[in-house]
Amino acid sequence: MLSDAEAKSKIPYEIVKDPIYGYIILYEHEKEVIDTASFQRLRRIKQLPSAHYVYPGATHTRFSHSLGVMHLSGLFLRQLLEPYRKEIADDEFLHYFFLVRLWGLTHDLGHGPFSHIFDKAVLEELKLNHEYMSSKIVQEDNDIATAIDKKLGDYKITSKVLAEYLGKSGEEWSEAKTLGKTEHSEAAFYYILKGVYSTDVIDYLLRDNLFTGAGYGNFDWQRLILSSYLSKDEVALEKKSRDALDAFLISRLFSFNTIYYHRWSRAIDHMMRSFLEKAKEKIDFKSYTKDIIEYRKLDEENILNMNDLKNIPESGMLINRIIPFRSVYEARLDASAMPFADEDDLSSMLSEKLKGTIPPEAYFVDTPKLPLCPMIGEEEVSIIDMASSPPTVSRELIRETPWGEVHYSFWTIRLYLDAKYKANKEDLKAAFKNIIKGEKKLRTHY
Repeated sequence: MLSDAEAKSKIPYEIVKDPIYGYIILYEHEKEVIDTASFQRLRRIKQLPSAHYVYPGATHTRFSHSLGVMHLSGLFLRQLLEPYRKEIADDEFLHYFFLVRLWGLTHDLGHGPFSHIFDKAVLEELKLNHEYMSSKIVQEDNDIATAIDKKLGDYKITSKVLAEYLGKSGEEWSEAKTLGKTEHSEAAFYYILKGVYSTDVIDYLLRDNLFTGAGYGNFDWQRLILSSYLSKDEVALEKKSRDALDAFLISRLFSFNTIYYHRWSRAIDHMMRSFLEKAKEKIDFKSYTKDIIEYRKLDEENILNMNDLKNIPESGMLINRIIPFRSVYEARLDASAMPFADEDDLSSMLSEKLKGTIPPEAYFVDTPKLPLCPMIGEEEVSIIDMASSPPTVSRELIRETPWGEVHYSFWTIRLYLDAKYKANKEDLKAAFKNIIKGEKKLRTHY
């Protein structure tokens, strides 16, 4: 299970059983991080905060996902560096190996209750995100900082170094160091956790499909990792493994459509957003983000039962799975065909057309954009042909597959109505359909 360099570190480790990967290693410093109160909070934040209302088995958490990403990140890093063991000293190898594993382990530490919904409703308004909060927790939680600083000093890893990894933007990686005596750069490691087929996305597709039972997690993730190579400041995929990438993309497409954008999941997402918007009027979330001890209190079990928030109607609805909204109309449009710019445009147009005949709290429109690429903005992937001498690297459009070109994105547009207002259903649908068909056109999204 260990490479020669890992065995030389002599850092004690334990093994735990994961339902996807089998036995995975936890090094002593990783276990100490996991045992902190900040990390244990992730047991109380579900990986699928709304989809678990739809799929009864999907009660897995950010805790188990983080362990999976840590494990995959170590495998990915080892694959990338193993061909250069003569050019990279053991200590440097172990520096990156332990650092990248910790990056995967702690990447979701900053998530709030309801995960990405909390980002949108709360953190973005404060000009923050969960990546920033992860970086903040790593530096300010004394237990985490101590576990890292005291155990990994020999490998030049500190809580500050890890925090920089957690907070780096893609542009900031361009200033990374050269790896040993190679021509490659540390910037390539960005692709381990943030790239087209990142360890984060691989794990959540595998884990979410397993626990929902949706069935779209059967892609060859091992081939993706084992066919990856350093290419200066990027990671390149072996040409013969392009089919494995296409299968991964298809898995992601169907997983989004079936799990993340399920019509009931999106109705519950709306309720969670509404709950958080009302919660902002009663408690000061900004004070929680300034104090990591206070931030620990923000988990899905606690927030729904806070004394100040118990009287918000959505609190009881979420606890008891009362979903008042029903999807009454659905359409799919390519981005270029849309007669509106975004969800706000569509909502405004519908409100204007109804002229107050139906109260705004009776309905909402949902326009989740469904990207066919794992990362918005990632249009290309580096492909390396290992059969040529020397190996040649080229860039290919992700959407241009051997089976034809896939559209970059399309929009699944849904109209929801509170069941109390079912008498208004047909009037609401008629107004909505007229707008969708372009009766009154605004600018298109692109």
